[in-house]
Parts: sequence; C-alpha cells; structure tokens
Amino acid sequence: MDNATPISDFRQKKLIFIFENFFDVNHSGSIERKDFDQAVDYICGRRGWEKDSNKYNDTRERFIQIWDALRCVADANTDDQVSQEEWCRLWRTPSDCESWQNTYQSFMFYLLDTSGDGSIDVDEFTSVCSTYGVSPDECRGAYKKLSKDGTVKVDKPYYSVLWKDFFFSDDTAALGNFIFGKINF
Repeated sequence: MDNATPISDFRQKKLIFIFENFFDVNHSGSIERKDFDQAVDYICGRRGWEKDSNKYNDTRERFIQIWDALRCVADANTDDQVSQEEWCRLWRTPSDCESWQNTYQSFMFYLLDTSGDGSIDVDEFTSVCSTYGVSPDECRGAYKKLSKDGTVKVDKPYYSVLWKDFFFSDDTAALGNFIFGKINF
C-alpha cells in the first residue's frame, strides 16, 4: 500500500458519516448485505415503488452491484462484512477502488435525480438527503452552497467534481462537502 494517502480527521468524519447514515442501515457497526436489502425496501417504499416493479428491481440490482463491488474491494478479512476500519482504509488508496466508486457515484446521482431529467434540483436533493437523518433545512442550505445559490446546474459532470471533493478533499470549504446534505462535520 505504498501509494496510500493518510486520512485527515476532517475526511474521516465525512467517511464515517456516510458509513453510519447511508450504509450501516441496521446500525450493527458493520456494512453487510442485509443493510443493502433494508435500504432497497426503505428507499423504494418512500418512493411508492412496489416490489416487483421495474423501479424496485432496478434499484435492487444497483444496490446489489454496489454491495458486491464494495465487499470485493473493502472486506479485507473476507467475513462478508465491511467494518468502519475497512471502510476508511478503502478510501486511502483511491485507485484500488475506482470502479466501485464510479458505480456508487452513478447510483447516488440516479437516486438524487428523482425526476430523471439529468440534473438534481433543491427539492429532489432535500427529499433524498433528509431521509438519511439530515434536517430538510440543513439539506436546503447544503444545496444552496453546492449550487452556488442556484446559479450552477447540478448535472452529472458537476456532481462528479463535487463527489471527488467530498471523498478526497481536506478543504473544509470545498463545495463537494455538501453533496450528502450535511453542512458541518
């Protein structure tokens, strides 16, 4: 792991926020397949997508791809769980998990762009991010920051730039810090 980069306290706080709020759905302290199954049911239920619908099945398939890829790159001790330590270690060497990151990023954009119009607006952003324990007001404030007061369209290319800021930047003022609706870490 010669090319591994240390993770600052600030970056670690962001990573743990994602671990605890987006992945460890059952709050067991590790990420497991059942977290993904529960997340599918929760997200699809909130959107009114019935089991066996195309949207439900597409979401489930995407979640399982993310889990399978995450397990392959992060589950160092092969116990079919990703601990918080393994999760943070994953982000020390970005090139080792690039394919998984791209899959996860693509899914998050799909999840946030609820209208499917190719961009994320404040209502979509707030609706999705507030389901993960962030207040709607904080979500709207985060969106205002990352969209530069609504002057920048949050489309997939821009979201990709913000994504890299969130996961790899130690800059506390980077706009990407807000892509999950949280303003302070």
